[in-house]
Amino acid sequence: MKKKLFLAAIIMGFFFGTTHAQDFRIGLSLAPTINFNKSMVKVDGKYVIADSLRSGGLGFKGGLWADYGFAANYYLHSGILIHQRNFKSDYSDLKITTVEIPLALKMRTNEVADNIRILGFFGATLDFNVSAKAGNVIVNDQINKLGTSLIFGAGAEYNVGFGNINLGLSYHLGMTDVMSAKEFRTIPRHLSIDLAFYFN
Repeated sequence: MKKKLFLAAIIMGFFFGTTHAQDFRIGLSLAPTINFNKSMVKVDGKYVIADSLRSGGLGFKGGLWADYGFAANYYLHSGILIHQRNFKSDYSDLKITTVEIPLALKMRTNEVADNIRILGFFGATLDFNVSAKAGNVIVNDQINKLGTSLIFGAGAEYNVGFGNINLGLSYHLGMTDVMSAKEFRTIPRHLSIDLAFYFN
């Protein structure tokens, strides 16, 4: 697990280290999240949706965002964020800590008002599930260590002179099972209220 995170950090460092300063910007991101999942159980060899196993809860994530501008108003977006995800139901109280590494295409408009631009992005994330707890019990051996999600988002950017404030909403559509048990599947998803500050 640590080797995978180290390799991801090396790749990001190499990529952004080769960019020109005027094309590159880095910022801090904080985001409350609304977490929920798609749960299925295995019946007669097939997975069927199990509404009774659905769960959800509030979470929080934060970290670094980085954008590389390769054309006017077009950016390659990445970063690294720590996400505390909570899933509560009548049967369990699951907390999963995930390291998210997004890779997305970000687009923004010209100014629609003084210092204000509209932006949108889409792409995917690598999700490294580093720890899990059910109630007070550590269940790291019951989760898959690596997952992927598709991401779609939109928002606005405001220039304050010494930097840019981003505020937006993004949807993260999980594509992989977070639990290792084969008897059921739990596909995590979340909405994120994204607040970021990019330094000039």
